[in-house]
Amino acid sequence: MVERIPAMPREQTGTAKRRGGKLLWIVVALFVAVLIVLFFRSSLSRIGVIEIDGLTYSKKNQIEAELGVGVGDSFFMPSSDKLADRVKRLPQIKSVQVTKHFPGKLNVAVHEYPAVALELDGKGGLSVVLANGYSVQPPAGGTLPGKPVLTNWAKDDPQRAALCATLGSLDAAGLADFSEISPAPSTAYPDRIRIFTRSGFDVLTTVGKLKEKMVILSELVENREPGTVVLLDSDTYSPYSAQTDAVDEDAAP
Repeated sequence: MVERIPAMPREQTGTAKRRGGKLLWIVVALFVAVLIVLFFRSSLSRIGVIEIDGLTYSKKNQIEAELGVGVGDSFFMPSSDKLADRVKRLPQIKSVQVTKHFPGKLNVAVHEYPAVALELDGKGGLSVVLANGYSVQPPAGGTLPGKPVLTNWAKDDPQRAALCATLGSLDAAGLADFSEISPAPSTAYPDRIRIFTRSGFDVLTTVGKLKEKMVILSELVENREPGTVVLLDSDTYSPYSAQTDAVDEDAAP
């Protein structure tokens, strides 16, 4: 009797194995793609709230307009850096940091240029001048900062812009004593300025020398009686009392 030997199962070929592996990856990829589509259609991928901090002279609607996104827009696009660049186009903004907190929270931290002076706005009111020379309206219902008043300055005067930058570099105590600053150019000193202080001094100096001369001016204000001060290449001080005495002597018969 002849006994049949059952055929041995053939091993799966390498080609069949590769086909099975590819099919598995295709299924996984399709599954992931479906999840991605569902995610980006869900509220989790949308902006739910926008918080804006650091506003003094800017308005919230200004910042929102520059951002170009709102509640319900994509949380992931544009990038944080791109959004920050948009807000920095506003002239009163010195820097801005945009941070995204998943899910859906957008935080915008604004840093404005500091206020350094006040200026008549042409309508009888005062505007606030920032360290970059840009003028803004004071906040509604707010108090004006205790800053010097710029008088007789042309808006496009480059010395005005340089002065504002210098004022922004001074310490608060020194700047607080300035009452009024006006241009007083001369042939030798085209950037010469005249400063009246709240402590009663009449100061003649230049935009370029102002910061370095603040040490001398502070010493005079603290230790001398009010008078006229010239802070240029050479420095002089004359108290008003001495000037009055000289006038009286000249008037005497």
